[in-house]
Amino acid sequence: MSALESLIWNILGYSSMPIIFLVGFIATAGVSMLALKIIGAKPLK
Repeated sequence: MSALESLIWNILGYSSMPIIFLVGFIATAGVSMLALKIIGAKPLK
């Protein structure tokens, strides 16, 4: 494997975990907001 290929795979490998966490957090927040909207929850006053 060339140095460029090694660099690319290292960048992909080290950037994948934070991206997975961020996408999971955003998806969870979106599903939660959708569920609250469907059940008609009202904000606390």
